[in-house]
Amino acid sequence: MPMHDWTKVEAGIYHDFHNVWLLAIRKALNGGLLPGSYYALMEQITLSSEADLLTLQAPTHNGIHAKSGRGVRSSAEAKPAVAVLERQERIVRRRTRERISVRHVSNHKVVAVIELLSPGNKAGARPFTEFVNKAVAVLDADVNLFLVDPFGPTARDPNGIHEAIWKATTKRDAKKPRKPFVLSAKKPLIAASYCVGGREITAAVEPFAIGDPVPEMPLFLTPDEDYVTVPLEETYLAAWPDVPRIWREALEK
Repeated sequence: MPMHDWTKVEAGIYHDFHNVWLLAIRKALNGGLLPGSYYALMEQITLSSEADLLTLQAPTHNGIHAKSGRGVRSSAEAKPAVAVLERQERIVRRRTRERISVRHVSNHKVVAVIELLSPGNKAGARPFTEFVNKAVAVLDADVNLFLVDPFGPTARDPNGIHEAIWKATTKRDAKKPRKPFVLSAKKPLIAASYCVGGREITAAVEPFAIGDPVPEMPLFLTPDEDYVTVPLEETYLAAWPDVPRIWREALEK
């Protein structure tokens, strides 16, 4: 099923679908995609006031590690199939208690956050800056980050949310200047996944467009870039029937 143009409907209609889509992603992850030592939970913390999906690490006494799960792959063996895969030295900031408080169960370490952006995240300079700062705070806490932006660029992020986060997260190298990520007008939507390991950060980025299938993306689990592929198209399709008929018809026109 192609990605719909969610600007055709009120923000509240998308927000309702947003939550159902996140539940479908959680179901896929907990249904066997994740290794037995990981599980996914819904939360209302970290990147926005709306529901986020957190992937948490269960206790390690069961002896199960990341590579033992169905669908887990190593980036060293199989690079994620995305348009852009870049790695750069990151800015390492001093951590605060606020930045490491994204935990739901005591002693269960958060390893990744999944966020589906909403119109409100980029509705003005203040919410946009808050979103970018909180995304950076997640990465500063050594938590991997997975984003999907179905709404495209604004005046605040003319080359998409990835470029804004990347500039705020990585160091500039005068000797080897990085070529900026330029978002194509033909593919203005973004799916991005970030892996933090030591002093480096890796980004897997896939631009797509309204009318395209939602791309599959890697969800990084470890600093060594072990990942599972999140079936975004499959979960989008699973969530779509829950959209009220009147709004499905509006979006399909």
